[in-house]
Amino acid sequence: MPDTLREGDFIPQTVTPPEKPLPLVRGLLQMIANPLHVWPRAMYENPYHGVRWIGRTFHYFRRPEHMKALFLDHADVFRKSQFQKKLVGPALGEGLLTSEGEHWKFQRRAASPAFRIDALRAIAPAFTSSAETAADRMIAAAARGPVDVMSEMQHATLDVIVETILGGADPDFGYNRIAGTVEDYMKTMGKPDMLDMFGAPTWIPRPWGGKGRRAASGLKQSAVNAIERRRASGETRNDLLGLLLAARDPETGRGLSEDELRDNVVTFIGAGHETTALALTFALYLIANAPEIQDRLVREAREVCGDSPIDAAMIDAMPFHEQVIKETMRLYPPVSIIDRVAAADIDFGDVHVKKGDFAFALIYIMHRHRRLWEQPERFDPDRFSEERAKGISRFQYMPFGAGPRICIGMKFAYMEAIAILATLVRRLRFLPNADHKVEPNIRITLRPEGGMPLFVGRR
Repeated sequence: MPDTLREGDFIPQTVTPPEKPLPLVRGLLQMIANPLHVWPRAMYENPYHGVRWIGRTFHYFRRPEHMKALFLDHADVFRKSQFQKKLVGPALGEGLLTSEGEHWKFQRRAASPAFRIDALRAIAPAFTSSAETAADRMIAAAARGPVDVMSEMQHATLDVIVETILGGADPDFGYNRIAGTVEDYMKTMGKPDMLDMFGAPTWIPRPWGGKGRRAASGLKQSAVNAIERRRASGETRNDLLGLLLAARDPETGRGLSEDELRDNVVTFIGAGHETTALALTFALYLIANAPEIQDRLVREAREVCGDSPIDAAMIDAMPFHEQVIKETMRLYPPVSIIDRVAAADIDFGDVHVKKGDFAFALIYIMHRHRRLWEQPERFDPDRFSEERAKGISRFQYMPFGAGPRICIGMKFAYMEAIAILATLVRRLRFLPNADHKVEPNIRITLRPEGGMPLFVGRR
C-alpha cells in the first residue's frame, strides 16, 4: 500500500512527541504530567533503547519479539514492580490484577467460570439495556450542547459491571459516587510523583495522596458492604460475586479470603468498567470524525440486528464493529504501558537484562511504530479485516496484555463494546467538536484530558 493518505482518511489527534530527548529536569516533570510528552519521535522508529538511572537500567521495549520474551517465554522471571503496585495497590489490594504466583493462579481459577463464553452470552442483554439508557441520556443532554461521551460511557459500563457482578443496583456503586471516587484516585494516586522518579520506597509518606487514599478506602468499604449484603440475603446467583463466594480450590478446598473477595470486587468494578469505557470514548471520537466509517457501522448494525435488542449471536455477526474497536485500541490502548522488574539475569538475544532492571512494555508506542504498521497515525479499521489481520503478530497488538496473564475479561470487553457501539449508532449520529483538543494522558489508563465532548443528534 502506498504511504500516502487517501481522500476521507482521518488522522486523529494525539500528543506530538518531542524531536529529541528532553533535558533531565524537564523530562522528569513531564513524566509526572504525562509520559507521552517525554518519549521522543525516534522511539516510534527504533526498536529498543535502555537508560541507566539511579543504579539500574530501564529497558524500553516496543518490538514484538521482546514482548514475547517478556510476557510469555520468560514471564516467570519478570515480576510486577513496586512502582506499579504503588499506583494500583491502594485500591486493588491483592486481587487478580496485582497478585502473583500461586496466589494469582488460585484467584484466576476462581474467577474463570464467570468469563466462559456461555456465561458471557447470557449477559448480553445487560449490554444492550445499558446502551439504550445511555442513548436516552445523551439525547436529553444534546439539547444543551456538546455531550461528554466519556462520562456517558463510564456511566454505561459501570451499570453493566454492577449488573453482572453484583446482580443489580447497589447503593454503594451508583455512578455519581464511583465516578468521583475514581477521578480522585486517578488525579492523586494514579500518576508517578517525584519520589517515584528517584526510586524512593513506597513506605515514604506522600501527603499529597491523601484524597486518593481515601478514595481507595471508600471503594474497598463499598465492596465489603456489597459482599455482606449478598451473604445476608441468602441468595445464590451465578454472577461474578456469587461465583467468587462459592469458589473452592479443587486441591485444598480453600475458598477466597475476605480480603481476596473484597479486592477482586474492587478490581472488576474499578478496572473493568474504566477500560471499556475509554475504548468506547475514543471510538465515538474517531467515528464522529470519520463519517464514512460511522455509516458502515450503521449499515452493519441495521442489516444484522434490525430494530431488535442486540443479543450474543448478533454481536458475533458484526465483524466491522469489532474492527473499529480493535483499531481504536491500537491508536488509544487503555493500558498504554506495562512495567516489570527482573528477578534474575536474562538474555533476550540482542538485549541483556540484569536482576533488578526495569522492563517497560510501551504498548502505545508499539501500536504506532513505523516499522510495524503502515501509516500508523491513520484511523483504518480495515487493518483488522480477516485477511489483513493475518499479518499482525499477537505480540504486536496488545491492548489486553499477553501471555498467561492476558486480561481475563478480554472477551467480555469486546462483546460489551460491540453491543454498546451498535446500539448507539443505530439511534444516534456523532459529530465532531472542533473546539475540543484531544490530548490523551496516561493516568494508569489512557484518558483524554478534559473528557470527550462531541455533538450528538438523533438518527
